[in-house]
Amino acid sequence: MKAWDDSWKTEEGRARWLYPDPFIVSYLPKLKKEGIEKVLDLGSGVGRHTILFAKEGFDVYGVDPSPSGFKYTLKWFERERLPPKLILSEMSQLPFIDDFFDLIVAWNVIYHGTAKVIHKTVNEIVRCLRHNGYLLYTLISTKHNKFGNGKEIEKNTYIIKEEKEKSHPHHYFNEEEINRFFKGFTHLRCVDKEQFYPGLFHWHLLSRLVAKH
Repeated sequence: MKAWDDSWKTEEGRARWLYPDPFIVSYLPKLKKEGIEKVLDLGSGVGRHTILFAKEGFDVYGVDPSPSGFKYTLKWFERERLPPKLILSEMSQLPFIDDFFDLIVAWNVIYHGTAKVIHKTVNEIVRCLRHNGYLLYTLISTKHNKFGNGKEIEKNTYIIKEEKEKSHPHHYFNEEEINRFFKGFTHLRCVDKEQFYPGLFHWHLLSRLVAKH
């Protein structure tokens, strides 16, 4: 997505995306205890969570469609003297074999698209995630203060042309839609909370794949 790729090119654009989210950090002890090894950072951006998992000893892969994000993450891995496993790819077409990952992280990623794109992405997540594997992710909420702004192109999906990051589709989720889109998952944690600033509500979820489609 061009808006994100342009943002990752500048220090200002990268600024708030350089530090791991506390929600993810809080689950590291549980994930280690569960024996999680192979991790996919889906929509890795500038690499904050890819680097986090690599430094914690996980076998982590980063996937993102942004060339500028890819370049920044690669340099970050070089600075940390860690071996990078980075791939330029769309979230709806993952270049991995079936049942490859123990955990997929998708932080501020999956909701960037129409329902069709999201369904394809979830299908790819299910395909690449092993049975009983974990999905750690966010979804933008219908409680978000931007919900209803811009042009509605389909139910709960909006484009705000005046705002660069919102110039592509954003699908807003309520609890019913989470269950509909993520069939086969059991939700171990599901909380609708503000992210970054007041009014920016996102669902924060840890789910487990208990049934393949």
